Amino acid sequence: MKAFFFCLILGLGTTGIANGQSLQFQLHFGSEILKLDSTYVLNDGTELSIETLRFYVTGLEMYNAYDLIWKEENSYHLIDASKPESLIIPIPENEANWLVFKLGTDSLMNVSGAMGGDLDPSKGMYWAWNSGYINFKLEGTSSMCNTRNNSFQFHLGGYAYPNATVQTIEIPLSSRLVSVDIAEFLHGINLAENNTIMSPGPVAVMLSEKAKHIFKLKDEN
Repeated sequence: MKAFFFCLILGLGTTGIANGQSLQFQLHFGSEILKLDSTYVLNDGTELSIETLRFYVTGLEMYNAYDLIWKEENSYHLIDASKPESLIIPIPENEANWLVFKLGTDSLMNVSGAMGGDLDPSKGMYWAWNSGYINFKLEGTSSMCNTRNNSFQFHLGGYAYPNATVQTIEIPLSSRLVSVDIAEFLHGINLAENNTIMSPGPVAVMLSEKAKHIFKLKDEN
């Protein structure tokens, strides 16, 4: 895996975790540290700038083989690349060898209506009661986009079948570092033709499945 990262340290909503440690999500763009509003180039030569990156991490669980040994209560976290204070989550130190979490919010969170904390609508990740939360938001600009201000907007959400977008991610805990490569997400997307996703639907489902695979274990050394 690539070794250039912008470190996201996820934060946890429960208290009283003894002998804790940190799970670290490291954000990068290919071989470069991801910095908002900087210019990057995809393999096909497309130049672009990332202005916004936010996503929900929910339902944190830890397993030893098939045995659940820890589950976070009220487990939802909004990771915002522009706010370092949002990027810290301790996890307990135990014999777990697998971490499981969801990229996005489940149906229960959505049908409960707008909530507080990281689920507060003021965070800019909530459409409306019937559409629910945006699970993954990526915004930026590229000269390839024939849009206002050359902008692209990928707002991936939806909780109702067949357009549910929440993804389950399972990662072995031989390391506490997980890399997230935004260049990998954008690879293969023709920004001239596909640059605006703002509602639930089949394309949002497809891109959410693509987003799932940019979360990968990184050796701590």
